[in-house]
Amino acid sequence: MEVVYPILIGAGIISMILALFIQRKSPIDSDSATQTHRSIDKAELEKDMQKISRQLKQEHERLSADVQDTRADLLQEVQQLRKRIDQLEKQGSERSQMIDPPLKSEPVLTSEPVAEVDMLALRERYRRAFELSKEGLSYDEIAKRLGAGRGEIDLIFSLAAKNERGQADA
Repeated sequence: MEVVYPILIGAGIISMILALFIQRKSPIDSDSATQTHRSIDKAELEKDMQKISRQLKQEHERLSADVQDTRADLLQEVQQLRKRIDQLEKQGSERSQMIDPPLKSEPVLTSEPVAEVDMLALRERYRRAFELSKEGLSYDEIAKRLGAGRGEIDLIFSLAAKNERGQADA
């Protein structure tokens, strides 16, 4: 894609030179000086076009080399990053194996105390919201007074309702 730009620029320059050459053309004269001038213009034009062509080729080769160098650097960096990821994953799995055995030896707690703790934590954290609800305020009014969003208040009360239903089922 980067190669297209220098080619288009070169084509534009060539077309401008040709347009300039065509505009300078005057009606056909039998004067030999005019024809000599035209032949000189053509020779200069050909030299300029060859020079531009060489410059475009050199620019293309330079850009291609730059792209190849960048690509090689990126591939090398990707390989290094993959090795580093593999190392970190290996270290993480070794550490988790070292940590996991002590955790398995602990007794397993029942889910009922956890549910009670969760419900108590929820009620304590949002105590003011539950107090306002007991006063008969709507969720919108509670949200305004607490400076919270309506969605947040809905979420608090829906979680509390789910926890209460879960305890009632048990």
